Amino acid sequence: MLRLTFFLSGILASINFYLADSLTVQIISILGILFGLGIAISWPEPLPPPPPPDLWSEAPDDKERDMKLCSSCGKAVDRKWSMCPYCSKKV
Repeated sequence: MLRLTFFLSGILASINFYLADSLTVQIISILGILFGLGIAISWPEPLPPPPPPDLWSEAPDDKERDMKLCSSCGKAVDRKWSMCPYCSKKV
């Protein structure tokens, strides 16, 4: 909403520039155009509101996959895999 307000002020300043007869008013209008449109272009978008705290559920206690330990590095790998993704040795 604030970006729109600055954009409209820049548009109004440009209309004022074309309709003004005085050089002083035209200079002030040019400054208003630069300021209004510059702020309207560079003003950041507001952040979205944070998600509600009850959006995510708790992690399940049981594992989804059957895991086994690598005989070389000792990290847990999927039971169906034949090679360890961490040390590239045969499981």
